[in-house]
Amino acid sequence: MEHDPLYTVTLRGRDFSLTKSQIEFDGPNYFTACFLGDFKEAQTRRLVLPRDPDIFFVVCDYLCGYKVLPLSSRVIPARMTPELALENLKADAEFYGLDGLFEQCNALLAPSVLKAQEKSRKPYSVVGCQYQRDIEGPFADELDLAIRAPTWITRITEANLTEEPFASMSRPDDKMDYLSLSTRATVEAFAREVCGGEFKLVGWYLEAMSVVAPFKTRLMVVLED
Repeated sequence: MEHDPLYTVTLRGRDFSLTKSQIEFDGPNYFTACFLGDFKEAQTRRLVLPRDPDIFFVVCDYLCGYKVLPLSSRVIPARMTPELALENLKADAEFYGLDGLFEQCNALLAPSVLKAQEKSRKPYSVVGCQYQRDIEGPFADELDLAIRAPTWITRITEANLTEEPFASMSRPDDKMDYLSLSTRATVEAFAREVCGGEFKLVGWYLEAMSVVAPFKTRLMVVLED
């Protein structure tokens, strides 16, 4: 009986042995290109890479045809959270060209994880509305109008805060006089009513859309989760 040839993958000083059957699993891939192509690795049957050896244990099981997802707590590296381990496994699956494993990782990434990633990229919420009033006055007197108006919410990045109109918006610590503090308290009350939960007020932008009655105003409030 002919033996299945062995190939060695060295990751950060740790050796892993793969059979020809393993490297052809989910092929063509990085291993078939290196070991079965015209590269020098095909002659030496050794491949040296700087990838994570702990993650590669999961890759090895996958190349044996085993079910590896969801990840067991026993195979998750101690320095990684389960979410991070899954992300890193996905990154390695992409690097090694293992399309099947890559798709499995993608399918397992829960919407909540993807939403958390989106939040990390866009950590600020913007709440906006437009309302009108018949008499011009301080914003503190317009809270009910703003709350009753149709509102919208979107997310922005920190870089967006350097762009207009956010670069010119009022900040909580800009002024400490009575009117400024009253306006700040009103903005916070608006945000609590619309969003609920805990947040940090970053700033707000009030834009007068008309100078005669009915007075139209646009409000945008920036919050940090």
